[in-house]
Amino acid sequence: MSTPGRSAATTITGWGMVLSATAAVAASIGAVNPYPPLIPELALAGLAVLFAAGWVVASYRADARARDPLAKAYRETRRPNRVLPYLIAFGVPVAAFAAFLTAFNVSADYGRETERLERAGYDEYEVSVVRLAGEPEFHEGDEDRDPYYLTDLTLRIPYEAGPREVTVRGMYTRHESPRPGRKVNVYFAPRDPATPVVENGDRKELRWFFLFFLGIWIWPLILVAGSTIKGMSDTDDVHRLRRFDPGTHLPALGILLTGLVLLLPKALGFEVAGHDQLPALLATLAPPLALLWVVKRY
Repeated sequence: MSTPGRSAATTITGWGMVLSATAAVAASIGAVNPYPPLIPELALAGLAVLFAAGWVVASYRADARARDPLAKAYRETRRPNRVLPYLIAFGVPVAAFAAFLTAFNVSADYGRETERLERAGYDEYEVSVVRLAGEPEFHEGDEDRDPYYLTDLTLRIPYEAGPREVTVRGMYTRHESPRPGRKVNVYFAPRDPATPVVENGDRKELRWFFLFFLGIWIWPLILVAGSTIKGMSDTDDVHRLRRFDPGTHLPALGILLTGLVLLLPKALGFEVAGHDQLPALLATLAPPLALLWVVKRY
């Protein structure tokens, strides 16, 4: 049974919980901090937990005051909020997607190394072949790929401190063997000659692949899921959801808190029993499971 009382504290803590959780999800999807520890995201999520605890305490205190025989009889004056149904309907799939993206965050070491390379100008550049450093190795083509050569090449790398000749093993060229003077593409850092020169050094993060390329179908799927939840939700049920019900809200909040705990290894950059990504993937189930529990209760 829901508590009959409400107060300014329940309103402040309730909306504080919703808004800080929304901000945490937005910060996670926007990659405010690109690698662990995810301080802004965790700070906002922790704030949501504190507001949730405050909402529960404030609801119990308001209930105690409302049951006081000397207190005025409680009369519901709040109208159904128009924003809350949309926050719940679209927040659940978006929060699950945010947890999914977190599971594919790079490690702290990889993130710091990427930042160092970016400061050194690391990128793909076109450079000239000085000479062949070995005998070209020819590979026949098939239905899936063209014929190609693997050749050790000595390249002229235009570092900022002055050009240098660097030998790169196993450079890939299609159709014909490379020759001196030909242009090839390699990755290097112009301001750091100590960084290896490599043919394929792309450091794009997998989470950006999910966010943009798979967004062709993920974001429409989220839109459909949110619209479906919104269409199935009843305005009165969502309005009653604002009133604390221990049997409904405590298990739902517990499920969400469990999901947050499962995200901690990936968000803070440590492993539990050799895993950090698997718990984060399991955390994607927390928002829909919490919603299913609430639907079951109502």
